[in-house]
Amino acid sequence: MDGPTGPAGPAGPKGDIGERGAPGEPGPRGPYGLPGSAGTPGLDGFRGFKGEKGEPGQPGLDGLDAPCQLGPDGLPMPGCWQK
Repeated sequence: MDGPTGPAGPAGPKGDIGERGAPGEPGPRGPYGLPGSAGTPGLDGFRGFKGEKGEPGQPGLDGLDAPCQLGPDGLPMPGCWQK
C-alpha cells in the first residue's frame, strides 16, 4: 500500500535536441508574384525565302514626253529641276 503523493519537485535541466522528424504534408499554394522585367532581345532570325514574282507594271512614258525640255547637247535645260 502506497502513501499519499507528495508535492512536485523543481523542474530539471533541458535535455538534448532530438532527431529531425519526417517531412509533413505540403501546404496550400501561395499567391502569384509580380511579373518580372523584360529580358534582353534575342538574335535576329534567318532571312525568309524570296516571294513570287508580281504582275508586270504599266508601260513607261515615251522619251518625247520628258518633263523638261532638252538642250542641244541632249541633256535637260539648266535650272529645269529647281522649279
